[in-house]
Order: sequence, then C-alpha cells, then structure tokens
Amino acid sequence: MTKGTRTAAAVAGVGLAAVVAGMFLPWFRSGTVLRDSFQIIGVIKSLGFLRGDTLELLLYAWFAIIPVVTLSVVAYTLGLSRTAATICAFLAIFTGTISGGATVESGGGETSLGIAGTGPTVTLIGSLVALVGAVGIFVGRRRSARRIAGGEP
Repeated sequence: MTKGTRTAAAVAGVGLAAVVAGMFLPWFRSGTVLRDSFQIIGVIKSLGFLRGDTLELLLYAWFAIIPVVTLSVVAYTLGLSRTAATICAFLAIFTGTISGGATVESGGGETSLGIAGTGPTVTLIGSLVALVGAVGIFVGRRRSARRIAGGEP
C-alpha cells in the first residue's frame, strides 16, 4: 500500500468521523430546544408521519450510517481498500445529499423554529472530505497498479 493511499484513507477516516459527529450535533431548533438528527427521526415517527411512504425507508437508512462507517473502517483495516473506498463514497453521497439540503434550507437564520445549521453543516463538510479521501484511494491504487503492470517505473 502506497503512502498516498494511506494518506487518502486517513482523509476519508477524518471525513467519516465528522459525518458521525455531525449526526449528533443540533439539526433542528424548537424554541430553546435543540435536537439531533436521531431525535428528529423519533419525533417524525411518533407523530405518525410517513406511514408506508418511501421517505420512511430513507429515515430508517439514517440509523444504518454508523454501522456502515464501521464496515468501511473494518474493510480498510483488512486490506480491502477499494471496497472501503466504495462504501465510503456511497455513504458520503447519501449523507452529503441529505445534509446539503438541510444546510440550504437552514439559510443561516436564527429563528426559534427551524433547521439548525450546525449538524447539517458539519455532516456536509465531513461528507465532502470523506468523498475526497475515497477518490484519493482509487487514484492512489490506480497509479501504483500502473507502475507495477508496466514492469519499470
């Protein structure tokens, strides 16, 4: 494994850590109460919205993010760097899309009811960093494979 691949994996790891941290930061503001992303899903579920809707599947997929991050880290640890990078890239696209939409909707305004900017913004930045790291793993693996395949550096 090349130094560039290890560096890209470290960048992806930092991005994934930021994604997980952002999930536990405030995503919604209601008066003086701040709620993280998991609490919001609990509120939506308890109010009975989205029964049988396809959006309900996406809400439940949000609970799988932390195990999928763990799967990506374990895959990289076992030497399956392309598998880990693929998992990381799909995860970054999924979390980046959701957090990007929430970041845009928050608008940065400090209202008493609405989307808080902290959690979505940290998750979006983490998603972008993780995606850059995943792409770096693929690029690093491709360069090292080309040098080995040619026979001479």
